[in-house]
Amino acid sequence: MPLLKFKCCDCGHVFDELVSSSASANVACPSCESRKVERHYQGKCYFGKKSGDGGSSCSGGDCSHCSGCGH
Repeated sequence: MPLLKFKCCDCGHVFDELVSSSASANVACPSCESRKVERHYQGKCYFGKKSGDGGSSCSGGDCSHCSGCGH
């Protein structure tokens, strides 16, 4: 089972959880017990095609959460 990073949509708490991919829908925030959590990614993120060929990317910047890139 992988150790995944999640972020709570209600309180913003970021936490790690050891879950199987099929059980990730059952993860609850340890801070507020909300089940409205989403996978949280850190580091560089790239989407779609390479820059310069009409695709979109995060231009190689660091994202605290990939949904913040607008993709």
